[in-house]
Amino acid sequence: MSVLRVILAVLGACAALALPWQLAQLSETGVPRLLPGNATPTPANALRVGVMVHPTVYYIAPDGEAVGLEYDLVRAFAITENRPLAVRVYPGPAAAHRALADGEVDLLALGTPSDGAAPDETATRTRYAESGWILLNAPDQPIPRSLADLSPKRVVVSARIFGLPRIAQLQREYPNVRFEVDERNDDETLIAAIGDDHVPYAIVEEDTFNASRHFHYDAQRAFSVQAPLARAWLFARRDGALRERADAFLGRIARDGQVARVIDRYFGFPQRVTPIDVDVFRERVFSVLPHYRRWFEEAQEAYGVEWRLLAAVAYQESHWEPDAISPTGARGIMQFTEDAAQRYDVTPLDPRSAILGGAHYVADLKRNALPARIQEPDKTWLALAAYNIGLGHVENARILTQRARKNPDSWSDVRRHLPLLTKPEIAAQFQLGSCRCNMPVEYVEAIRAYYDVLLRLEPPYQPRLRVGT
Repeated sequence: MSVLRVILAVLGACAALALPWQLAQLSETGVPRLLPGNATPTPANALRVGVMVHPTVYYIAPDGEAVGLEYDLVRAFAITENRPLAVRVYPGPAAAHRALADGEVDLLALGTPSDGAAPDETATRTRYAESGWILLNAPDQPIPRSLADLSPKRVVVSARIFGLPRIAQLQREYPNVRFEVDERNDDETLIAAIGDDHVPYAIVEEDTFNASRHFHYDAQRAFSVQAPLARAWLFARRDGALRERADAFLGRIARDGQVARVIDRYFGFPQRVTPIDVDVFRERVFSVLPHYRRWFEEAQEAYGVEWRLLAAVAYQESHWEPDAISPTGARGIMQFTEDAAQRYDVTPLDPRSAILGGAHYVADLKRNALPARIQEPDKTWLALAAYNIGLGHVENARILTQRARKNPDSWSDVRRHLPLLTKPEIAAQFQLGSCRCNMPVEYVEAIRAYYDVLLRLEPPYQPRLRVGT
């Protein structure tokens, strides 16, 4: 069984039963972790949120952190409410809706559209995110242009959306197509099963596919089944006041850009590399990376740059080739220029020296070159852009971003302004002049994609405690 299959099996097992309450707390890195449900009593004033294990909702990352688009948002809402957050995982929408009706939870954050509310429920009005539905097909199947091309065919539908009115409408419009609910009740497993397990076609949410496309090679996007629908949080009608406060909160963070940052965290980068790129990368993770892993871990211990992120940088730079030389003269596994190599006392073609030097360079950019107020992960992505194109060009892009009344501390805003520096009339405003500043955008987004794969395939490094220190 592949590593991916093991991960999916674990996720599926987690989704198969309602877990105890999990209390969120901040880890030492400032990222929320979850305490076991029996570790401490759930406070009486906790904001109780029902979720599902899903790539766009909530899951526990390989490093033990609680993550997910919906989880990030409800955690921020709990902070504004000055209430601790308690989440409970449900196996599917039906069980979650029953829990809301019975008063077990205060709200549901399932990532489902507002028209999925039951008669005794009400949804937030704020359109904080949207997602359409797409048809996926196995590679050995003809690519259809519409559902009419499938007759008579079998289509497996995500359990998250099977009960919504649009599916009933499709069943009436295409009586020769057999629509079946996904009995696995897990979208990632469904996507992975396309081409296997007699699943020729499937309908899933587009953002689910985008968030996990690096891990599913056989699933091919055929066409859009449903235009994007607005996500919503669901409340019992008796909790109108809580819903009103949630609406105000979501509206506020949508206006100030916080929602865009959260969405970028999960969907801002997945399509920057092709399935073939990822296939080659995964093969080299097992065949090449083991030769250098100890030095990436040593670099993490020395400079605090997470080893998997540093490995993703090195792969984007050189595909882990220690003697690589670029057309511009950059050399080694971390592609050091002559000036940077001298500044950080690096021997570029010595992989250990280059990896340690690269970690030192990235750490220096984050800690000493960029303003301390910039939050993570934006600071890391801006530092990597500077690693690629130089700090001066990144600072110029931040100035352009600020002039456009956007956030110069947000990577999602700065990356839209970096390519403007390729235009001579704009670059002439700055002493450094023009640059190929579309390159750092592609560079950073590719690193994010490779890092995402490594987070699933490789465990974190935990340095041993040193006696007497």
